[in-house]
Amino acid sequence: MQSLVVVFLLLLVAGCGQGHAAAADAARADSLALVRQDSINRAQPGYIVDSILPIEEQLRRFRVGLTVARDFNGGARSREELVQSFMRNLETADTAALVRLTVSRAEFAYLVYPESPLSAPPYAQAPDLVWMRHVAASSTGLNRLLDRLPGTRLWLRTLSCSEPPISEGANRIWRDCMVRFAPQGGVMQTMQLFSSVIERQGQYKILSYANAF
Repeated sequence: MQSLVVVFLLLLVAGCGQGHAAAADAARADSLALVRQDSINRAQPGYIVDSILPIEEQLRRFRVGLTVARDFNGGARSREELVQSFMRNLETADTAALVRLTVSRAEFAYLVYPESPLSAPPYAQAPDLVWMRHVAASSTGLNRLLDRLPGTRLWLRTLSCSEPPISEGANRIWRDCMVRFAPQGGVMQTMQLFSSVIERQGQYKILSYANAF
């Protein structure tokens, strides 16, 4: 539990400073279910909105204190380079480096959320809530990876994700990513070590560490 809290806080600090669907992490599934249920609730007659602020104002407040992000920082130039960096940092349990491979809070606020369906009707989810759900699911997945796979050589073979990618404005997102690898002295296996990859203007990052553990 303590390690989960540490990873969660590292994700928040990093953010402020800057295959098969059935195998998806339970936290990610819970997060998506919450979003879906909230959208259903909003469509019901007599639903009372818990905030009178429009999404634009909520986003403005969410961005307070953040440096404007114009592109992704700290990612990779290809999916292959990204997964190689991921595996190398996982081997050494370099949590800070693993966090840098993911979308930061500023990148989410300026580049990801505004072009996501969650920022507009019929979903219109508040950016702070979407971000918190995202961080909770991703930090849970990263914590599980650090508990199970660090400290040993991980021989990477292939990465496969759903095709074609989903387009959200200038962003392209590959979901249900599966990594084929073998721990040193172990057998080859194919697992979902992270759930999705996002690309924007030739820069690739891991969108979420939700995984199959």
